[in-house]
Amino acid sequence: MSLILSGCGGTPEVTLPADRAESAALCYGATMAVTQETVGKGSVPLDDASHTLHFALLAGTDGDLDDPAKVVAKIERIGTHDKGLQDKFVADNYAASYTAPCAKAFPETQANAFKGLPPDARDTRTQCYTLSTVLLQIFAQSEIAPDARAATWVKLNGQLEQLSNSEVYPAEDDKHIGEIAMRALAKAVRLGPPVDVMKACGDRYLKD
Repeated sequence: MSLILSGCGGTPEVTLPADRAESAALCYGATMAVTQETVGKGSVPLDDASHTLHFALLAGTDGDLDDPAKVVAKIERIGTHDKGLQDKFVADNYAASYTAPCAKAFPETQANAFKGLPPDARDTRTQCYTLSTVLLQIFAQSEIAPDARAATWVKLNGQLEQLSNSEVYPAEDDKHIGEIAMRALAKAVRLGPPVDVMKACGDRYLKD
């Protein structure tokens, strides 16, 4: 594991590796371990799951975005970088020492990071649609505690999909639809915490 732990007694000082994906994997594992220390073996609350996943979404959408399958695979690799990592964090009792370094390395994950959605446009609607799609797909495979917001996201996702299908776009976009979606996802996760972005998306686009 590429990191530096130093200090005499108490909480060790953590230096994250230079590699963005490695750092995200460590932050993912440490953040989930902190949550596990709180909830035990119970289901992870939606806010905690979203916060943890945010590290993988940020690093996973760095770089080439023309192949959605590769982007999703990278996100999944970060989230499962070391299945024993979370248990090691818990056993060694130093997961919390990653909180500050991870916040500094990934400032978009912080509670005050979200300032608002961009003006209404196709790209903004695509950001909301793609983010909701990815969150729902990943959380469907996870042990997430019941939360009414998930049902709201499902409804919003369906409405945005219908809206997208009803709009007319340049024919050449059909060749790049996957890349357009991944670029939109990259922008969405950099706006701030996913739960905050999704709330703003719902406030603007969800119809009764």
